[in-house]
Amino acid sequence: MSKRRIILSILIGLVVIWGVSGMFITKRHAEQQAVQESNEERRVQQKCAEYLVHHYEGIKTLEVSRLYKPNSIGGGTYSCDIRINGKKEAVEIGQYSKKNFDKSGPDLLGWPDDFPESYNIIKRFDANRSLSAVSVTYDSEKSKGED
Repeated sequence: MSKRRIILSILIGLVVIWGVSGMFITKRHAEQQAVQESNEERRVQQKCAEYLVHHYEGIKTLEVSRLYKPNSIGGGTYSCDIRINGKKEAVEIGQYSKKNFDKSGPDLLGWPDDFPESYNIIKRFDANRSLSAVSVTYDSEKSKGED
C-alpha cells in the first residue's frame, strides 16, 4: 500500500471514531437534560400543590396537570392547572415566568367564579399543613412549550 492510502485510511478511521463518539455524547447529554426537566417539572408541580394546601383548608384530593411554560416569544404562563376534590374546573397556580416563580413562589393565577365556596374548602393559611394528608396525582406529560 502506498503512504497516501495509509494516511487516507487513518484519517477516515479517525473521522468515523470522532463522529460515533460525538453521537454517544449528544445522546447522553439529551438524556441528562430530559431527567433534569422532569425533576424540574415535578418540583414545580409539588410547589403548586403545596401552595393550595397551605392557603386552603379542607383539601382532600389534588390532580396536578403538566407544567405549562411560556412560549419562545413570552406568551403564556409558568404554571399548572390543579383540580381540587374531584371538581371538573381547575385552578391555575404558578407565575407569569420561571424567573418570577423561582423568586416569589407560586400564586393563584386563575380560578372559576365559584372558587373556593363550591369546592368545600376554606381560605385559611397554615404553613404547617403538608401534602401527606392529601391524595395527589401528578400528570407527567411533556410540557406545553415542548410539544
